Amino acid sequence: MAAVFCWFAVLLVTTCAVLRFIRRKTTACWLLVVFPSALCVGLFLDLAHGAQRLGQASYSSDLRTLPYVLGFLVVALIAALRPRWAWLFWIGWVFSALICAVVVFLTYFWKVFS
Repeated sequence: MAAVFCWFAVLLVTTCAVLRFIRRKTTACWLLVVFPSALCVGLFLDLAHGAQRLGQASYSSDLRTLPYVLGFLVVALIAALRPRWAWLFWIGWVFSALICAVVVFLTYFWKVFS
């Protein structure tokens, strides 16, 4: 499942950049919102299981991550609502690219998951 999410994220971020360069600003901005939305949904689904099923450490880690992911979603939504603000789009895109890089590293290069 991690490999599917990894490829989805990489293709999504790459498509956003390509659409931005070919002057489809609105489509690129709204497509950029999909990635943090997927992260939020995954995090909320994980938190819905509760501390008893996940373990207290995982549950606490998810709670600490939640404000950052929601902030990332807010930046992406504002960028989608203001497609002419290229600097905000690229800030959201860089965050997405960094998260994709971490996901690629964890999926393919970290020995614990392979």
